[in-house]
Amino acid sequence: MSGDAGGPPVGRGWCVDCERYVGDAMAVAYAQGNSGPGKVLEACIAHAREYAALWFAPQWLKDDIAALDTAGTAPDADPRDPA
Repeated sequence: MSGDAGGPPVGRGWCVDCERYVGDAMAVAYAQGNSGPGKVLEACIAHAREYAALWFAPQWLKDDIAALDTAGTAPDADPRDPA
């Protein structure tokens, strides 16, 4: 996890969009449970960027993406882009 370098925690997890395990997952939402514990929804950094760009994205997600950019740990290119 890279959270110790001042940025948000990024590590292996399930991307809700890619629908597979990825090595660069980060939290994008916190779902509350009515009769049990809540759940953290994760996405790869590329999809987290897409979520953060939405008008209704939580401020903490925008801050996490900005921290990744500042720390220089985020990939420059979208790994799903074939170009």
